[in-house]
Amino acid sequence: MTIMPFTLFHFGPGLLFGLLLVKYIDFPTFVIANVLIDWRAALVVFGLWPGPRHSWMHTYLGAILFSMILTIGMVLIRPELDKLMESMGLHQRVSVTRIAVAAFLGSMIHVTIDAFHHPLMYPFMPYDIKPLYGLFSTREMRFFTAFCGFLAILWYIGDYFGLIHIPTK
Repeated sequence: MTIMPFTLFHFGPGLLFGLLLVKYIDFPTFVIANVLIDWRAALVVFGLWPGPRHSWMHTYLGAILFSMILTIGMVLIRPELDKLMESMGLHQRVSVTRIAVAAFLGSMIHVTIDAFHHPLMYPFMPYDIKPLYGLFSTREMRFFTAFCGFLAILWYIGDYFGLIHIPTK
């Protein structure tokens, strides 16, 4: 079976790579980009939208378009997230560039993760090629994404207790 739950598994790499890059990119934008790009796929899975689960949103061109739209949205709402970020101990300098880079990288990572194991996905559309498909199995990708989440949680807890530092500046 090749269904990858849209939130749980993409949340792990979003958190881990977001923490690794927190000094350079906007953390909430990166995490949101890794998960929210599945909005259409989720609607298809739940029977609320017709068509294939992975369509234009799961192509690199679609991810670029999605990241542009997400950048605009995050620039507008990002100030509202400052209190949440402060409560999490993640103090960041916010800029349009950091938000745009986070949206772009998060979207690209999501498409790449899915491209490894979804047989009906064509990430290089309009070209009918799938060079990444089959390099890793669904089981391997689930392990990788869950392990990323586990490491991110450990790192965050370690930072909270002063054992490890998350470099935010």
